[in-house]
Amino acid sequence: MLQLIKKDLLVSLKIRSLKAVILTCIVGLFLLSGLSYIFPTILPIIITYMVVMNTFYYDSLNNSESYILSLPNKREDVVYSKYILILLLLFLSNILMYIFFGINILNSVRVMVLQDVVVSYLTILLSFSITLPLIFKYKYRVSRIVAPFITIFIGYFISTKNTIVNFIENGKETFLISVSRKIGVLLHSIINFNNYDYRVTASTIYIILLFMIAVIIFLFSMYISLKIYNKRDIG
Repeated sequence: MLQLIKKDLLVSLKIRSLKAVILTCIVGLFLLSGLSYIFPTILPIIITYMVVMNTFYYDSLNNSESYILSLPNKREDVVYSKYILILLLLFLSNILMYIFFGINILNSVRVMVLQDVVVSYLTILLSFSITLPLIFKYKYRVSRIVAPFITIFIGYFISTKNTIVNFIENGKETFLISVSRKIGVLLHSIINFNNYDYRVTASTIYIILLFMIAVIIFLFSMYISLKIYNKRDIG
């Protein structure tokens, strides 16, 4: 399985065409000043998405599934390697962006904050929880059409939900915020925090719960992908 992850990382470094790279750089230069405020949020998403989808692209282009499975690799290893690759790339891209924006290499108007990490993690985990089972079911050529729309929709939905802001500023509670507040009150009664602020504590618990839910969905998606891929004909 480690060899499959290594293979995917090496494949992801390949460039489809020089023209595409030049076009990307030109567009990036034009957008740098206007969109630099949201770069800390969207760049880890873009990097992870492009690298992962690029590995599927080259697998499809070279029709490498049969070859990979002819080696000492199980179908489960193929599925596990893709899911682990996503987590690895998401972690590394966030670390890289944190460093870049910390020393302001990208000339951004702000540094990277926790909200950027939360949005990027939730977007990638949830979008690929839907996308990967589709790819393993219908293959890359079909799934590549819907994958960008799934990622954009989930990213937009998560980034525009001001649940924590509404709670802190207006006291407005959603169901999950209400659960988080009650957990915070329970922890305070048990541990007796110093300088207890129920809104800050509830917001922190809320973020933790979001991550836990996203991880559970991601793991359930992996289970579904295993079931699908084990039954699919490879040809």
